[in-house]
Amino acid sequence: MGEKENLETLMAVLEGFNRNDMIAATEGLDPDVTYIIRGRARVSGVYKGREEMAGALRRIKELTDGTMAGKPEVVLAKGDEVMMYMRVTGRRPDGREYDNYQAYLYRFRKGKLLEGQTIPVDQHAFEEFFAD
Repeated sequence: MGEKENLETLMAVLEGFNRNDMIAATEGLDPDVTYIIRGRARVSGVYKGREEMAGALRRIKELTDGTMAGKPEVVLAKGDEVMMYMRVTGRRPDGREYDNYQAYLYRFRKGKLLEGQTIPVDQHAFEEFFAD
């Protein structure tokens, strides 16, 4: 698979997440996916496999009443690797809002997302947003 297919897969995953469609958000994941959300927020961690990753995505949506969504601003692709800079917004039930940027690193295998990382640009704001 090439860059075009990888980008199509990535956009389908993101669009599924933005629509709160976890089936669409996980279809593009390799069964052996490993995903890291950097930091110390309660959603941070290492997620292995489709089920763990789907659980992490569902948890983020639950904590934000389905409002967490992203809009890519810069996407760079080379072979099976993609880097994205995205504006991410969301709202917690208690009124806290998140409107910030995050960097993402992705690696694909045969057109499926194999490895990924979420790197919040403002780690403090990310942690405060997801704090109890």
